[in-house]
Amino acid sequence: MELLAETRHYPDRVLTDRHGFHQLLLGLDGALELESAGRLVHVTRGVLAPVASGEVHHYLAPGANRVLVLDLPEAWCEALAFEGLMRGQARRLPERLVAQGKGLGGSGQALAGWLQQVLAAGGRRLAPPRLKLLELLPAMRGDLAHPWRVGEMARRCHLAEAVFARQFRALTGQSPHEWLVHERLALARELLRVDDASLTEVAQACGFADSAHFSKTFRRHHEASPSKWRRLARVRGAASRGQDSTSDRVT
Repeated sequence: MELLAETRHYPDRVLTDRHGFHQLLLGLDGALELESAGRLVHVTRGVLAPVASGEVHHYLAPGANRVLVLDLPEAWCEALAFEGLMRGQARRLPERLVAQGKGLGGSGQALAGWLQQVLAAGGRRLAPPRLKLLELLPAMRGDLAHPWRVGEMARRCHLAEAVFARQFRALTGQSPHEWLVHERLALARELLRVDDASLTEVAQACGFADSAHFSKTFRRHHEASPSKWRRLARVRGAASRGQDSTSDRVT
């Protein structure tokens, strides 16, 4: 299954459920009565209640309510060491975390960062490797020209390479190499669209070994050479600007 974060409204009747993934319920408005693992939790605004995978649970909402529901795969939680949170007690979160939670989507990085803050707010110390992994991504994105290697990434996070690769995939949904290629191509497209730099200069700025390697990788992902893609992108951009100008003159 994939990560899921969505707002739900529960009915005013008792329902019973059981699923093969972890779940977190965060009260936003109203109240929800939840019974899970023999514990009854009154989920109101700011209360974060876990439902562990495989647990039969019952819930009832006596009135209007709004609950943020996070569906989290067991493997994802295990890889990022969130298992304790899923099998722990319900907790009340600071309002700032409630507000941040409302804007969560299905991004593994965003969810992991938010859950790290939840753990910190609960008095639990952050594990340095996980925190360093979250810090590594923007550092890599900010220096894509650097010849990143998995060994160096793992050392920065104080993790063995195999453990690092597993946690990286759990966080981003991609291997370190796949993630780097994706980010480098995104930067390359931006440079091709707005810059007159040569293909060699674009390749170097994005961390490709040379223009040939860059062109081969770009063509494999976009079914066009960088030069052709640049021409088409600029034609589309000029056409779009022309349409905007025409619209401005219409009275």
